[in-house]
Amino acid sequence: MKASLDTNVILHLYRSDAESIIMRRFSDGLYVHEFIRITEMQRHGQDILERFDADVITGKIQIIDDAYLKKIRMYHLFLGYLNEEKILYNPTDLGEVYAISLARTLGLSALVTDDVKEYGPHFTLMRLPDGEIIPFAFYEILFLDYLEGKSSATDTADLFRHINQVSGFNWTLRSKLGIFIRRFWTNPYTPRELEWMSDFCLQHNIRAKEKLTALRLFADD
Repeated sequence: MKASLDTNVILHLYRSDAESIIMRRFSDGLYVHEFIRITEMQRHGQDILERFDADVITGKIQIIDDAYLKKIRMYHLFLGYLNEEKILYNPTDLGEVYAISLARTLGLSALVTDDVKEYGPHFTLMRLPDGEIIPFAFYEILFLDYLEGKSSATDTADLFRHINQVSGFNWTLRSKLGIFIRRFWTNPYTPRELEWMSDFCLQHNIRAKEKLTALRLFADD
């Protein structure tokens, strides 16, 4: 999968030394619009800029600028999406606006954002019946890695709590695991969530109920 990154998830994962989870999950490509790097991260992420830029240099993350969009003749398409997205979100949420617009322009399948507030990008994208972009928060990526066997239940729970603490969230493993289960199994917002997870489990031969029951034992918060 290829994904566009929002500012918040970059800050949360780099500050937690956990950025490898997005690089592993989205090994086909991670994309960041230059606005997020030049404006958002310059303002809010001075402490992780050196490490982030090193990953850009080595090709783990690609910065997309307006010059590139003009070169591939998609700049005006991008501006159109940008204007559409600005209507939907709070004026302070420009990072999300650029991240979603970039995903739409390049035809990326995923947006990674920890902005899960009501009417935020994660909330909104999940509810679009004909949407083509699947949003993921950091905890959903953790759960996918666990289901796929890339991490143990103990390691998943420990990393969730570490990122949660470093990022100043007041989230619990139990609550987020419950939301994850409802989203992809018991009460999906759109059929595409159910279909996506069904394909994911089939592809990786995952016994989801068994795995999730085991992880729930670590949700003692």
